[in-house]
Amino acid sequence: MKKTIIAISILWAIGAQGQIMHVTSVEPLDISRNDGSVTQAVAISPQGDYLLLSTDTKHGLVKWDFATHTATTVTNDEGAGADVRISDDGRQIVYDQVSYKDRRRQHAVKSIDLLNGKQQTLVKATRKQQGFDVDHGMVITVTDGQVKKHTLIKGANQSVSRPALTRHHLKLFITRDNQTTMLAPNGENERYIWASLSPDGSRVLYYVSGRGTFVCDTDGNNVIPMGDLTAPKWWDNSTIVGMSETDNEYTVIASSIVARTLDGQQQVLTGSDVIATYPLPSPESGKIAFSTPDGKIYLITVED
Repeated sequence: MKKTIIAISILWAIGAQGQIMHVTSVEPLDISRNDGSVTQAVAISPQGDYLLLSTDTKHGLVKWDFATHTATTVTNDEGAGADVRISDDGRQIVYDQVSYKDRRRQHAVKSIDLLNGKQQTLVKATRKQQGFDVDHGMVITVTDGQVKKHTLIKGANQSVSRPALTRHHLKLFITRDNQTTMLAPNGENERYIWASLSPDGSRVLYYVSGRGTFVCDTDGNNVIPMGDLTAPKWWDNSTIVGMSETDNEYTVIASSIVARTLDGQQQVLTGSDVIATYPLPSPESGKIAFSTPDGKIYLITVED
C-alpha cells in the first residue's frame, strides 16, 4: 500500500515557540534507592497519584505515592520496567517479564492488582510473545499470531472497539477484530520504537530509528513528520511530549522536555539546568514526570 506523507510547515525547525501548556512548576521529587542502582520513572498513573519506578536495567517495579511520599515494592521481576502499562482506573498494572531458558530470552505478560495484591500470569514465558495492549479493563495479547483478551476488571466489556497496538522485533502490529497485521507507515525495513495510540484511538505515534518521530492514522496512511523528538508520548489527540536531546555518541549531554502539536507548534517545558529525559504525561492530573541520567526524578505541573 502506498503511504501518504503530509508535508507540513515544521515551525519548530526554525525555533518558533508558542504556549501550548501553562507550566506552573518544575520540581525535583525526594526519591532515592537504597541499593545503589539508578532510579528511572517508567510510568505515571492516569490520576497522577503515583509513579512506577524501575532501575536503569529495568529490574523490578516500585510504586511511589505522591500523597504519602512512600515507596512500595510491587515486583522484583526482571524486565518489568521495560514495558509496563497502567489501567485507566490506576488499579491494575500489566508488564512484560523477561526470563531465560537455555540462554534464550523469553517473555511473559503479568498483571498485578495494586489494591489487593492479586497477581496473574496472562501469558506464560515464551519466545513467541508478540506484545500486549491495555484498554480499560481488558488486556489484549498477541502470541504467535493468536489474539487473546484477558479481563482485569469484573464486568469489563470484551467487545473492545479500539485497535490494539503491539511491538515485536522493532516492528509495529495492529489488531482489529482479532486479526493482527503489520503496520509499516515508513516502510517494512525501518526500526519502529516508542509507539502508542492517541487517546481517541484514531492515530499512531511512533519513532523511526535514525529518522525521528511521526504520526499516522491506524491504517498507516497520512504520515505527519514531528521532528527528531525522542521517546514521544501523547498528551492529547493533537499534542505530544518528548525529549529533545544532544549526545556525544555514548551519553546524553543535554536534553529538554518539549511539547509539540500536529500543526507545528512547539514549547520547551524545561530549562537548560537539568538533563530532562523520558517524559511520562498524566494529562488528567496536569502532571509530567521525567528522569535524569543520574537517577533523579522531576515533576512538571501544568494548568489549562
